Amino acid sequence: MSDKDQINRISELLLEYSAGNYSFKAEIGEDLNELDMIISGINMLGEELESSNVSTEYFSSIFNAVSDLVIIIDKNDEVKDANEAFSKFFSSKDFNYKETLDAVLENSGNSLKSIKAKLENKRLYQFETWLRNDHVRIDVVALVSKIINRFDEFEGYLFSFRDVSAEKESEKAVLKAIFITQQNEQKRVADDLHDSLGQELSMTKLMLSHLKKEVGEEEKALKLVNTCSEIMEGSIKHLREICFNLMPGVLNRGGLGIALKDLVSRLERQNDFKTIIALPDIPRIDPELEVAIYRIAQEFINNMIKHSNADELELTLDFKENESIKIHLKDNGQGFNMQELEKVGENRGYSNLKSKTQAFNGELVYKSEIGKGTFIILDFPL
Repeated sequence: MSDKDQINRISELLLEYSAGNYSFKAEIGEDLNELDMIISGINMLGEELESSNVSTEYFSSIFNAVSDLVIIIDKNDEVKDANEAFSKFFSSKDFNYKETLDAVLENSGNSLKSIKAKLENKRLYQFETWLRNDHVRIDVVALVSKIINRFDEFEGYLFSFRDVSAEKESEKAVLKAIFITQQNEQKRVADDLHDSLGQELSMTKLMLSHLKKEVGEEEKALKLVNTCSEIMEGSIKHLREICFNLMPGVLNRGGLGIALKDLVSRLERQNDFKTIIALPDIPRIDPELEVAIYRIAQEFINNMIKHSNADELELTLDFKENESIKIHLKDNGQGFNMQELEKVGENRGYSNLKSKTQAFNGELVYKSEIGKGTFIILDFPL
């Protein structure tokens, strides 16, 4: 075999491999000269490429078979691949992988930059977020991991999103059932206190007023009766406050707007606070949702009084009939470090707000900054 023939075979080999035909093999001459050795080496390279290609296809079949939505970016933040589940969910003609990933991360308050910082010293990071296409929104648990090759070199990041909408709906149903049970029990206790103990205290106060007439000008007896009357008056006042906190009657009678105005006016009477409120007249909505929103506002205000050192409260409400109701609460207090909410035992108030919001399919935005106060935005679908 001439050198020219061997060179032609090498060229043919390289052309076949560039086309992906790694099974092609070139004939080796009997004399095993230098060109034959090169052909032999290229044949061996083809076998390795063929083996590698089979592995890639095998991985690709697994990659596209999983139901989780998966996307891969390289170390330069460029999208390298996405599985079929991801592509099918976002089937818009104007679909952009990178913009979609950024939007998904933003939904959870994250960014690619912040996630990369969290993965500086670990390989995995998990958080909750949601995805939305033209037809549906789903709640997901996101798992982000570093991609490290066999040479222990960093290659990029893998994002996996698991649909947990069904689990979330079950969780919301449980939270709602717990909340409604608690409110029903509080209403029962408030009614019992008002109808039994409240009536007895009022009757005792009436009897003391009659007794005061009987003792006339007898100084010691009159002083004792007056003291008892004052104690009874304070007890009745405290009982009314307890009943109101358990279940405010104004909420049942007048609805959410009037109840919130009453709550703010109580704050103004009892404390040196400036309030800025914008509460339009709204029709009655789901009574259970009214109670939930009222309780959230009540808890925010109580926390503000106890912890914030604020002297100003802003409360606004935006209502779109048959669409949504949005509530904005803000104070000008000392604020706090949001990372404290990640500590177990330090986030009970936040957890209560979050669970009430989730129970009624709402969205909660909670922000605070040291020296700049705290605000929450609640958005409930109607």
